[in-house]
Amino acid sequence: MANFLLDFVFPKKCVSCGKFGAYICADCFSRIEYVENPVCAICQRQAIGGKTHPGCKTRYGLDGLIAVCRYRGAVKVGIQKIKYKWVYDIEKVLCDILVERLWKFDFPKDLILVPVPLHKKRKNWRGFNQAELLTKDLAKRFGVQSLSSLIRIVDTKTQVGLKRDERKKNVLGAFAVGAGNDVKGKNIMLVDDVYTSGATMSECAKVLKRAGAKNVWAMALALG
Repeated sequence: MANFLLDFVFPKKCVSCGKFGAYICADCFSRIEYVENPVCAICQRQAIGGKTHPGCKTRYGLDGLIAVCRYRGAVKVGIQKIKYKWVYDIEKVLCDILVERLWKFDFPKDLILVPVPLHKKRKNWRGFNQAELLTKDLAKRFGVQSLSSLIRIVDTKTQVGLKRDERKKNVLGAFAVGAGNDVKGKNIMLVDDVYTSGATMSECAKVLKRAGAKNVWAMALALG
């Protein structure tokens, strides 16, 4: 009843076209571009189950990637709304899209979800971390543990507009495992909204593996 009243007083509107009724209307939903086949986290070429190609794999690198949509259209606008417009509820719609396509990926089942952290300054300004919202929702759905094991110790500039090498340099040394977070021998699934070059998640994976993590995968709503 509470949800019905909220929808009546504050009707949902499509983030893409503005039509009332849902955060993504049927027409815009039908135009979502999906990543038809899983891709390698490093070269982004087709990969079985999303596992990193043997030739791309490194000791401290990502072991796989889950990304189900292209960062375009309603999905792009929806993610931007979460980040900058504080429309929290659309996160659940985007999570639905992600969850429905997880069957394509061959990832460790005994895993812990870890959000990619924001720096304290940015989180305080925004009021939340969108990766944490996604992580908590997914953890509830799957009944798995979620931990904020990583902290961002450098307030890096935005990755938007940077070239691949610049992105790597920008996040170098930006993360650390937080005090009291034992990740040794654990399978970690890093969670963020968009995966572009992979520089941020690769840097996170390096930190986690050096701390003893067994496997580290990346999960994102969209592939940029």
